[in-house]
Amino acid sequence: LMEEECGRLSILDGQHRVGMMALLSEEQRKIVEKNQNVNGDNGTQSTNDDKVDPLAQLDLDNILVEVFLPQQKNNNTDTVLVDSKKQQPPPEEQDDKAIIFTEINKAEPIKLLDLPGVTNKRTRDVIDYAANHFYNAFPEMFSPSQKCRAPHLNLDNLRDALFASEVIKREKVGSGGELVKWMAKKNDELKEVYTSGDVMDGGKKVSENALKKAKKHEFYLGLESTWLYK
Repeated sequence: LMEEECGRLSILDGQHRVGMMALLSEEQRKIVEKNQNVNGDNGTQSTNDDKVDPLAQLDLDNILVEVFLPQQKNNNTDTVLVDSKKQQPPPEEQDDKAIIFTEINKAEPIKLLDLPGVTNKRTRDVIDYAANHFYNAFPEMFSPSQKCRAPHLNLDNLRDALFASEVIKREKVGSGGELVKWMAKKNDELKEVYTSGDVMDGGKKVSENALKKAKKHEFYLGLESTWLYK
């Protein structure tokens, strides 16, 4: 929510959740009415506690939300230069709601590997070492976007894929260096496949431009993901 200076609240993001709560509230009302007809009381309890609907106990009047306040306006009369390439107004002239909405929707979901308690530090360190090695060795083949296309990889996506494929356990990888060697071997195997001349006849679906860039930088791990499971 955004609270304006006058106290007015606006929904910045999550309007669909408000709609969901409205539907849940209506379902709660129906449950209360049904219980009133059965029990003749206020409808919040059932004659059998085991049959109490969890939805009836959900407190929709107390929902924790984050509230943003307007940024303090700068009263300084000095001239503010605008980047001619971006053609954006200075921050104090931008709409607060638009800025916060943009920041919210730029956020990337946290990866499984980084969730607390999912794996141990050793496994994470091994994966981080190998992923960062290739990220630094082939910077042109990595994209900051998690929705990147072949032949590019995203660093966080690569880390998560290495974890999800259980390659460390399956290949009995003991260190980051060993994982680097294993990935380098897989890259060489893919190179052999994609430079054989009949890659298209083998059912490999990859664009000409993607293959051209992979060959230029000799990095093929971003063309497909099957190497993670072989």
